[in-house]
Parts: sequence; C-alpha cells; structure tokens
Amino acid sequence: MHKLFSVISIFLLVLSTTTLNVEAQLQGNYPPLDTPPPPVASWTALVDQTKLPKAPVRTAVEAPCPTTDKFCVWTCTTCTRPDTDFTFCPNKGDWALTYDDGPTNNTLKVLDALNARGLKATFFVIGSRVFENPQILKQIVDAGHQVGVHTWSHTPLTTQTTEEIIAEVKWTEMAIKQAVNLTPKWFRAPQGDIDDRVRGILKQLGYSIAFWNHDTNDWMTTTDPTFDLKWIPANFTIWVQNTTATTGFASLEHDAFNKSSSMAEAAMDIVLKANFKPQSVAVCLGDKQPYVENVTLPPSNFNGQNGASTGAAGQNGTSTGTTGQIYGSTGTGTDGQSHGSTGKDTGGQSYGTIGTGTSGQNNVVSTGIVTEKNLLLEIVCGLIMMILGFIGTI
Repeated sequence: MHKLFSVISIFLLVLSTTTLNVEAQLQGNYPPLDTPPPPVASWTALVDQTKLPKAPVRTAVEAPCPTTDKFCVWTCTTCTRPDTDFTFCPNKGDWALTYDDGPTNNTLKVLDALNARGLKATFFVIGSRVFENPQILKQIVDAGHQVGVHTWSHTPLTTQTTEEIIAEVKWTEMAIKQAVNLTPKWFRAPQGDIDDRVRGILKQLGYSIAFWNHDTNDWMTTTDPTFDLKWIPANFTIWVQNTTATTGFASLEHDAFNKSSSMAEAAMDIVLKANFKPQSVAVCLGDKQPYVENVTLPPSNFNGQNGASTGAAGQNGTSTGTTGQIYGSTGTGTDGQSHGSTGKDTGGQSYGTIGTGTSGQNNVVSTGIVTEKNLLLEIVCGLIMMILGFIGTI
C-alpha cells in the first residue's frame, strides 16, 4: 500500500510540474516558433505598397552592397533617417539602456539588476519568446520598463518580402497585446537590417525605429569561443569617458543569453558611476505615448525606488548617427579605434567588439493553456498529495 501511495504521489508531482512548465504559453493559434510567420491578408492590406520605395529584396544580409546606397541600407553603410530612426538620446548625460531577443529566464537577471537600482530600460522582444514566456514580459511591464517589437523569427528584414515583414511585426504585436494588453509603437530590426522599403512599411504600421550608437556585440558570447566577457565592461568604461559629446547615448545588449545577461549589472554600474542617467528610449526621447494605449512610462528613480507606469488597462509598471565596434567585420564609424576587429567605433576605443488573421492559413500551430486552470490543478494535486501522505502514515 505504501508503494502505491508513493507511485501516485510521484505521478501527481510530475503532473503539477508539467503544468507549471506549460502554463506560461499564450492561448490561441500562433505560427511555428522561430520561423517566418505566414502573411495575413487583413494585415497586408494595412500597407499601401504603391507608396513604398522600390528597394530590392536582398538575397542575404551578407550579400554584396551596391556602390551607391540609394535606399539607406543600415547593414551596408549604417545609414539612418532622422524622421524615423532613433540612434541616441538627444540630451547630454542621458543613456538609453536597451536589451534584445528576450524574454527568457535570463531576462530575470537583468530585471533584478535594473529594479534594484531603480532604473528603467527598453526591451525589444521576439514574438516567439513572448509566446513562450508571457509571464516574464508581464514582469517587465509591471516594473515600468518599455517594450518594443523585435519580429517573430529574428530574420533579416531586407531579405523578406513586404508581406513577410508585415507578418513578422503583426504576429509579434498580437502576442504582446495578448500577454500584457499593450501595443508597442517602437521597433528594432534584427541585426539592424533596415532599408527605406522596410522603413516605409514600419512607418505605415505606426512604428518608430530604434538603433543604437554603442554596441557591445555581446550576442557573440553564444557563437564565438574567443569572445571575452571582460570586453563588455571594458567598452562601457571607455564609452563613459566621452564627456565632450553634446548628446546622450544608447547601448545595445542582449538579455536572452546567459553569458551576455550576466554582464548587464556591471555595465549599469559603470554608467551610473560616471553620472549618466540611464532611461528607456521613450523617456530619454520625451515620447509620451510609446504604446497605442494611453500609458505613460516612468523615468528612472536614482534613489533606487521602483516607479510604475500608469495608463490604460491598468498597466504598471531622432537623429542620425553612426554605429561602431563591429566584431570581425568591416564596419565603419568615426573617431576611434577598435581592438580585435576591423571596425571603428564612434567616440572612442572598443575592445574585441566588433489580432488573429482570417486569411485561411492552416499552418498556425501551438495552443496555450489558461493559467488560472493550471493554478487550480496545482492546488488540487498538492492537496491530494498531502492526503495520500497522511493516509500512508496510518
């Protein structure tokens, strides 16, 4: 009898644990994760394609660039457009902290460090990760941080058709809306891969575009065994020494990965110690409506107390420039040296851096489970385990 109780208890424990793992997923039908999602006719119709620049679809982001950059291809010339593109904070002393590719469990380390210091940042999230981890996205929003769109599959956009780009944006937008009841108006392209056609699409969809002027290239911690984590704080240490800049800065890090996220705390402290004021992109730019919904984002609280955003649905919580330090590539910039690469950095040295569719698609998959039902099941399983344990002692 004791063996039977033990077997039943183990089964219920496994069932409860499994429930905890699946409850994170969103409800509804979504495309396969990490692959370009299917276009939806009603979303495609939102963009007047006759008004888009005729930039060609590229075969690959690494494809040879044209001699003359007529379409402002960032991945060819780091070209930006002041009417649509954010590159750095306009006010001297401000520093936009931005993090890409989450949310994942590694995001929690970055969140803890930000919240402990009362800092606000911007997280550009991948739709596939939002589907998997909506509860982490909610923690980001509840703490008053900004959320932006970073596509569904992280595919370079200049290699996609207009219909595919719209789908990348709208599927991610839909997942964010379902997870936290917000619709972002800020977008960051994977690898910064944007041209004037992509800009035209995003502008018609109501998005502003976020770049950066200080790139840690910390994503290389997942692909390059020679990448030294110490390069990340070393670069921040050099960047904060640029006291002659007449504007603020914006840095790019990645919260999705274990090694890169582990360096975020040190980077924050370097920026703070140099008396810069870290903020989200929206706050440093003075954007009072970073979402379609009426939500106001709080500034950082440098006394270490967390602020919360206020607005609809009870949520808590433009310049040109060059980019630098492109690790192992031939990126260009101005005024600086770069160690361990052939790129140049702006302003100093850098170390080692380099709605659901109705169009009838039938390849959307994955269904989520309601969190409340899962919580009830966990409670029931726990009670049954306690009763069985008590009976087993009689």
